[in-house]
Amino acid sequence: MNDKEQLRELHDTYVWEVNAAVGEGRLDLVWQLADDYLDQALKLMTAGESAGCGRPDCAVCEGARPARPVRRRGWRRRTRSGPTT
Repeated sequence: MNDKEQLRELHDTYVWEVNAAVGEGRLDLVWQLADDYLDQALKLMTAGESAGCGRPDCAVCEGARPARPVRRRGWRRRTRSGPTT
């Protein structure tokens, strides 16, 4: 089954479910089904695509880099010693 056929089947299924929800007066379910349909359709359309553009210097495709440890410079923390008697 190709992408177009899968999208058509997904569409037909969700149209039937949305129509049934409208008939029952369940608008909350209609909105949920619409959101679910969008998510499923996007998954089908992007399943075979690569996640990035493939350029090695692309900052967007590179993603988040792990944070480097912060080196503290300057004033050192002094510990207070208790009063001596």
